[in-house]
Parts: sequence; structure tokens; C-alpha cells
Amino acid sequence: MKRILLSFLLMGCSLKVPPITITNAQTAAEKQMVGEDRELEKEGWMIGSIQSSTNGQNNQEKLAKEDSDPEIRAHRIRLNYLSPEIKKYKTHGILGETPQGYVKLNPLAPSLPTFSNYELPAKKKRVEDVILFLNESRKFIMEKELSIQKKKGKKEDELSKIKQSLAEEYYKSVSIGEYYETVSGRWEKYQ
Repeated sequence: MKRILLSFLLMGCSLKVPPITITNAQTAAEKQMVGEDRELEKEGWMIGSIQSSTNGQNNQEKLAKEDSDPEIRAHRIRLNYLSPEIKKYKTHGILGETPQGYVKLNPLAPSLPTFSNYELPAKKKRVEDVILFLNESRKFIMEKELSIQKKKGKKEDELSKIKQSLAEEYYKSVSIGEYYETVSGRWEKYQ
């Protein structure tokens, strides 16, 4: 190998390293792998690292280590723990995001081919428990954040904007192929 490299250098050949893009896990790099990204890097390299990965979590979940309030930290750790399981259920179409910032069972799920995997009572119970835990943590974090902002002297109209912003952060985290509830109450698949 050293001889080959030395030969290239002596012959005046140069090695061109492709562009390197550092991304969070399950973002641009993953979309390139599964073919969802519209702009693929030609001859690009992909390097993954568990340590640099955020596993596709949003800002609320990433802040678990940074939060000084132990209760909020505990709920964010719970969200991080449940994140891969939630992602799987969303990908299978079993769950979807709502405009209020919570997850619900997708009413269209029974017509999906993956639904048969979740008909066993134990699996159904696990999905229901995960929904309960996730929504409980999201609700606690949103209410605590609003309480903190209220103590800082924010007015009601500012608090409602903050609440909407927190809910939208989850709602906008829907990925291609996942279901979500529209404002009108209909369920759609994100394309």
C-alpha cells in the first residue's frame, strides 16, 4: 500500500478527497443512504460516529444534559430513551404527530400492511404505554417551560406563542413516510 501511494506521488498524481459533510445522525447522510435526499453528493464519503450523533432528536430532547432543572432533565432523558421506539412506530404508520405536540394512534393504521405486527395484546399494550410516557413527558416539559417564562414576566400572548412554538417543534419533526394529523383532524402521510 505504501508503495502504491509513493508511486502515485512520484508520478505526479494527486489524490482528491471528496467533500466531507458533518451532519447529525438521521439527517442528510441518512437521507442520502435511503434515497430520500434530492441532492446526492457524487462520490461522497459517509462517516458515522455514535459520539457525534444526536439520533435525530429535536432540540427539546437534546437539551437533557444541559438543563438545570432535574425534573425537566429526567423527562428529556425519558424522551431520548423512547425516541428510537417512537421512530419505529412512526415509520410503520402506527403513530403520528398532532398539531398540539403529542403523538396519537394513527386511525389509518389498520389498513396498513405493518398493522398486523401490532395486533398482539403485548405489542399493543407497549405502543399504548409508549404513547402515554411520551405525551406525559412532552406535556410536563411544555408546562414547566411556560411556568418558567411566566415567572420571568412574560405576558399571556407571549406565553401562548411560546406554547405554540413548543408544540410546533414536535409537529414539524415529521419525516417523509410518517403520518400526522392536520389542523382539520384528518390524517395524512408526509410526502
